[in-house]
Amino acid sequence: MKKSMQSVNQKTNENILAASGPVIGRRNFLAYAGMAAAGLVARPVWAEENSRIVSLRDAHKGTLEIDLRIMNQYRTQPQAVQDFYTKARAALTGPNPVETLAELCRSDKRVKVGGPMLGDLTATGVAVWMHLPEPLGVEVSVSPRAGGPSKKFTSEPGERFHWVRCEGLLADTGYSYVVTDSKGRRLGSGDFMTVPEGFSEESFQIAFGTCFHKVGLYRPELMQLVQERGNRAMLVLGDCAVDDRKCDYDLINADYVLRDLSPPWQQMVANVPVFTSWDDHDYWHDDASGTETRGQSIDVEGLRKMWQTQWNNPDREVERKGIYYDTHIGPVHFIALDTRSCRIIEERGELNSFLGEEQMNWLKQTLQESTASYILLSSGTMWTDYISAGKDSWGTWDTEGREEIFQLIDAKENSKVILLSGDRHGARGFAIPRPGNKKIYEFEAATLGGVPGPGPFGKDRSAQLFGLRSGSWAFGEFVFKTVNDVPQATFHLINERGETLETVVV
Repeated sequence: MKKSMQSVNQKTNENILAASGPVIGRRNFLAYAGMAAAGLVARPVWAEENSRIVSLRDAHKGTLEIDLRIMNQYRTQPQAVQDFYTKARAALTGPNPVETLAELCRSDKRVKVGGPMLGDLTATGVAVWMHLPEPLGVEVSVSPRAGGPSKKFTSEPGERFHWVRCEGLLADTGYSYVVTDSKGRRLGSGDFMTVPEGFSEESFQIAFGTCFHKVGLYRPELMQLVQERGNRAMLVLGDCAVDDRKCDYDLINADYVLRDLSPPWQQMVANVPVFTSWDDHDYWHDDASGTETRGQSIDVEGLRKMWQTQWNNPDREVERKGIYYDTHIGPVHFIALDTRSCRIIEERGELNSFLGEEQMNWLKQTLQESTASYILLSSGTMWTDYISAGKDSWGTWDTEGREEIFQLIDAKENSKVILLSGDRHGARGFAIPRPGNKKIYEFEAATLGGVPGPGPFGKDRSAQLFGLRSGSWAFGEFVFKTVNDVPQATFHLINERGETLETVVV
């Protein structure tokens, strides 16, 4: 296994370097410096011009000029790619966007708009997402990396968006796959590992974080590290790729094309399954929620449907009034909440105003019925009020409902629930005190885009384990294994240089 993972890591490094340029400050720096001195490689843009870094304020404006600057922040992209995005954005914001984009792809000889993107990983399967410019079928051929016969999985023909479910795989096993369309054209390929069915002395890892905010989607270090360190999955839990587009569906689609043209994003999601949830900037704009904001009505159903087409989450076709779901990533139970679209503005401060009664009842039942040793429970915003006095979150919306959830967590004897959160830029950890000397751990890694925000620590530091300032780059990582036959999770905070900044055993 170690040998196979080493070869995958080497392949990852080669692909990233080819696609996005050398990564400054990483362990390949000396090799890169020698190559640069010999004139063998081009110096990456960010080593020369910090002025190219796009601010979050500018990213919110979302003009074509700014989007192209985002694309070229860390390495100048090929002119053909820049030209394609410029034309694609014009196509998507003009009349007949679907057909115009398809014609552009034909003239550019592009057989896909986005993908492959892996998601919905379990011990025995994975889903492959593709976005095609024309309605065609898709076939995914999956082969064990150690050798053996391949399995083929096909989608429904005549669609542009595809979610191909690949089932019947072996647990804790490495696979390679190739995607082709119904005309036999190659659409992409990658590698992944299924998760184990249970905990053992052999560890496995799941990464997480929030707040790419578009501006972080072209910087390669963190996404390379997520793959290089062997994470089986990546949880991207808010402010992922769309930025303040309100209900302008044409520009929402343009933001997703910008995402899918990013070489480090392409490399990560083709090899590490992603699970996602949304927050305010994905949803509308800063602090927006529910059905209206600042006198403007929000097309909640339209935004939900748009979100579902562009991501590869479990329960995609389950009819719910919200983008929330739960799944088992092997022995780990993951529950993702929708803390935006189900809020009831006129009932703010009352029970169930934050999640809505339907989602709250679903969450309570899901928690009560779960028998998993570890449950990861994500909220788009922070669970606790230590940072920014609970701004736009549980503490200013539904403290009674939060307490009911915490009491359910307290009552679970054989399950450890870990809270994940985002929104408040920076990275933080808390050990929330509970009756009977119990603690509930909350971890936030809102540092995928290196954007500014509040200070790293709250005024009350009594429950805070650590704080990393906003403007930093980092992601969170859980390592799961058994120690003396008891399941154990260890949290790590990893920066863009691959350094472990914080370690907490949960």
